[in-house]
Amino acid sequence: MKLFKHLCCLLLLTICLIACKKTTKSDYETSVEGANVEKNAVTIATSFPKPNIGCKEVPESWFSGNVPTPDPSSINKNSTNCDFHLLSWQYFLWLTEEVNGQLRFETMFTNKAITPEYKNDTYHVLDVVEQALSKGMLVDQNGRAVYSSIIIDSVFQNFVLKNKLYDRETMAAFDPNTGFPPGSLSLKTSWKIVQEGEDTSKLYTQKSDIELLTMVDGQPRIDKDNPQIQTDVEVALVGLHIAFVPDGHDEFVWATFEFDGNAPDFPENVGLNTPVSPKDWLLYAANTTARDVNTDNAGILKFADQSKQTLTPITQVARQYKNGGGTPKNQTHIMNLNASVKEQLTKNNSIWKNYFEVGAIWFNNPDLLKPNWNPNVVDSILTGSLQLSNSTIETFTQKIVSENECFSCHNTQAVTDVPPTLEMLGGKNINLSHVLLKNYIEGTEAPPTKPENN
Repeated sequence: MKLFKHLCCLLLLTICLIACKKTTKSDYETSVEGANVEKNAVTIATSFPKPNIGCKEVPESWFSGNVPTPDPSSINKNSTNCDFHLLSWQYFLWLTEEVNGQLRFETMFTNKAITPEYKNDTYHVLDVVEQALSKGMLVDQNGRAVYSSIIIDSVFQNFVLKNKLYDRETMAAFDPNTGFPPGSLSLKTSWKIVQEGEDTSKLYTQKSDIELLTMVDGQPRIDKDNPQIQTDVEVALVGLHIAFVPDGHDEFVWATFEFDGNAPDFPENVGLNTPVSPKDWLLYAANTTARDVNTDNAGILKFADQSKQTLTPITQVARQYKNGGGTPKNQTHIMNLNASVKEQLTKNNSIWKNYFEVGAIWFNNPDLLKPNWNPNVVDSILTGSLQLSNSTIETFTQKIVSENECFSCHNTQAVTDVPPTLEMLGGKNINLSHVLLKNYIEGTEAPPTKPENN
């Protein structure tokens, strides 16, 4: 009888051990083909990365040392919506990392470094004030123009120099189907002039040189034939537009980032006479109605005081589409990643915790990129944030349906609006780059000379 009881106990213990082993076995282990069931379940579970459910987590390793250099090959045909937004954030964090006392993007080339004679130009004077597709300017609450600069990386530059695309005849004869190589990077920054006593504790600020405004053809403009430079002006970064080429996406992924406090998002179903927000923002006065925001001032812009470089009218800014629009899933991914990054940056008390990804847009099938493509004719190949604008760079176009996302302006159609002495440029995949188009239409622009006292 005792022997029988011992046998029963042994059998019960064996059953319990088997049951325990089954219940503690990791979900990761069961999903891995050929996993060794004799290994400890916890060991196997920790040997695989956590699943990114709902696009919620950003790798902690990005915040514990140097940000890993973004890898263009991390995007492939199996990449998800989340993967594109994650890579967009990696680019932002990597570009804003300090390198020898400068932000990494400030060590890169200017848009003028696409010709052999100016290939070493890294003098980032702020020299752009006109808004996308407009002669208007974003005028901040103090009456100052918001400035921009355009930057390219060495991959972009080398591609242009190697193929001599700075030469008009060479560009006109270039293979229409060839696009930019993986790793190509083009940036547009936007900066607000800081006033004395202004609170900039949440903004990244620095001293920069700017090209001053003067009267040109009856309008306040920068005189590009004779630019006047003011040195060491305190400016605050309010926007960063990043266009990068991962593997297989010659169309570029267009991602954009802003300072948290720039402007309010449009509430849902807001009426034209309804205030967008009851509070003041950096570029918006409290209780301004939807009717009176994002108004293009081209043609009516005037100096309020030229000696102080102030302008009128002041621009009231609102973000027309939260997260750049797109599907609810796309917007959820952006919000989750923004929250994850902010949490990590807050731990490090980084100034970049006050910036966020507005959104990103790309092709759902990169094989469909071809010459003479325009999204206003064929838009079904776009995915991500389908109404993507940066409120500091594309303030006025975000309210125009045919212009309210990046590819509306950056497309591959032929360029017919050229000077009478210049041949029309046929449709090409490289026409996506306005750095090249500007050079084709206006010719090579010599970089300004850095003042000696700098």
